[in-house]
Amino acid sequence: MSRSQNYVTWGVTIILALAFLGAGSAKVIGHESMVQAFTVFGLPGWFRITIGVFEILGSVLLIVPAFAGASSFGLSILMVGAFALHVMYTPLADGIPALVFFIILTYIYLVRKNVVPVYLQKYLID
Repeated sequence: MSRSQNYVTWGVTIILALAFLGAGSAKVIGHESMVQAFTVFGLPGWFRITIGVFEILGSVLLIVPAFAGASSFGLSILMVGAFALHVMYTPLADGIPALVFFIILTYIYLVRKNVVPVYLQKYLID
């Protein structure tokens, strides 16, 4: 990976991690807009909190190179679900952010999926 590509990847990763941290926190604390959205989707409050916790955890792991691939994969699954719910229950434009996040997460996954944790390198690499 070139130096400029590495900078772009880190920049996008940090911005996305902050976005997921904010969105996840809003879900966990029960921000009114999140409660209303999950009500429109017909989902219970515990599900909103669970998704929020996954988003917070995913945002933290996204900035750790050893876990960025797995985190971006998991968060992308959440974005597919979010996009599907928005398409079914809200105007299509409301689902665009989830689709954009999915595309960025796919990029991060493809760039970071082969990063081997340092503590495993001595066992996996000769």
